Amino acid sequence: MGRRVWLAFIAVFIILIVGVVGLILTEHLSLSRAIYLTVQTVTTVGYGDIEPQTEAGHVFLIFLMLSGVSVMLYFAGLLMAFLVEGQLAGVYWRRKMNKKIEQLQDHIIVCGAGRVGRQVVYRLRKEGAQCVVIEQREDLARQLIEEGFLVINSDATHDETLIKASINTAKGLISALPEDSLNVFVTLTAKGLNPNIHVVARMDQPESEKKLLRAGADKVISPATLGGWRMAMSILKPISVEYLETVIHDHNIEMEMVELKIDQGSCLVGETLLTSGIKQQTGAMVLAILRDNQVISNPGASEEILPGDLLIVLGLRDQLHRLEKLAANLIACKS
Repeated sequence: MGRRVWLAFIAVFIILIVGVVGLILTEHLSLSRAIYLTVQTVTTVGYGDIEPQTEAGHVFLIFLMLSGVSVMLYFAGLLMAFLVEGQLAGVYWRRKMNKKIEQLQDHIIVCGAGRVGRQVVYRLRKEGAQCVVIEQREDLARQLIEEGFLVINSDATHDETLIKASINTAKGLISALPEDSLNVFVTLTAKGLNPNIHVVARMDQPESEKKLLRAGADKVISPATLGGWRMAMSILKPISVEYLETVIHDHNIEMEMVELKIDQGSCLVGETLLTSGIKQQTGAMVLAILRDNQVISNPGASEEILPGDLLIVLGLRDQLHRLEKLAANLIACKS
């Protein structure tokens, strides 16, 4: 459709050029008079006080009127169809996308699709997580829509935008906007709409960390700090860093690291790591335990498992699958 509109533009331009040149040759008009009369003819508004004075001029203007009106009508029809079809298609896709967003449960909202935010949504997609992207820049929003993401082209600091992103049913929000003040505002707004939502906020300036935490952010991350640490460790301990990156990021290998929440009714509650049978029955390795916002690294065999503990576990996929069954009482706990 776009190519046809451009061809119609070219056709109109050619008609105007032919009209001007023809009137100059047949009626011996000045350039301005010829342009004026050509436009009057093509647009069918009438001649007023200017009329052709020669037989050749009459014949030429008859041809110009017929061809000019035809081309103009064709161009107008194409342009109208292009605009209407584009608007209707846009309305249809927006409604379809909004309907999908309204039906989401336990999804993640990503605010900002710049350099950092774009990498966030790519990783979430790779991990199979559902997400909604809020991006104010129309060009960035359009790119992500073309890539198949659910996108809201609006300001993430507005309440209605977060409501449209189904924040009430979301499990997490990542504020990756380029300015710390905006991330503080988004965090405050998000926590006000859904106090239970888990918020991860981007930080550029170190002094912004306390403000973001006071605003309600559960985790504050500095891309610059993480990038610097990773580069330094890649020089100092390249093999270890490469191994960890492979375990965490490479989906082609069987080894994975997961988080396992221990519920009150799990048969693992009250057992130690030794008596729980985790190692014996699954082969998975408990690297750490998160308890009351404290991390117990490399826990010993006598460490007791309590309800609410979050186990950080490393193992093969089938080992982790067996451990999930064990924690859900689908496999009997035994020493």
